[in-house]
Amino acid sequence: MMRKNKKTNLASRSGETAEERALSPRGSSDWFAEMDRWFDDLRNEFEQKFWGPIAPFGREGVLAARQPLVDLADNGREFILTAELPGVKKEDLDLQVTPEGIEIGAESRQEREDRGKDYAYRERSYSSFRRALPFPEEVLPDQVEAKLTDGVLEVLLPKKEPTPKREPVKVRVE
Repeated sequence: MMRKNKKTNLASRSGETAEERALSPRGSSDWFAEMDRWFDDLRNEFEQKFWGPIAPFGREGVLAARQPLVDLADNGREFILTAELPGVKKEDLDLQVTPEGIEIGAESRQEREDRGKDYAYRERSYSSFRRALPFPEEVLPDQVEAKLTDGVLEVLLPKKEPTPKREPVKVRVE
């Protein structure tokens, strides 16, 4: 079993001293296996932090849905949600709002075909977006307004009970 040494931050086998590790022969496959593990860890962290799997297919081989980038702002009487949905048309957008949250979904399919005397060209693409967000306060779903312009969705979500704008308090530091 490999464990990291707290002082050197290097992986070592259980019970093995630094001297024994330095004298033990290592094959090139040991180095490659360790590098593979490092790259797998790096790729997994990158995937989790940004958009899920890099490939269009998830871990189980199912086509993965991306999560759109979303901003949720509170101006006191309503929430303003802005989502980036590049290439999505109004007809492909599915927006559902409850008093507790919102779900944004979209599927976009495009097909292009071109035929000539000596060639045939056909291209298809598919993308899907899904994102669900809970609200910190209850909203009025029947009064929600949404607008999609140039791939940017803006949703105005009136609150059930508006909250007064809080003034910042200056704190003296000693």
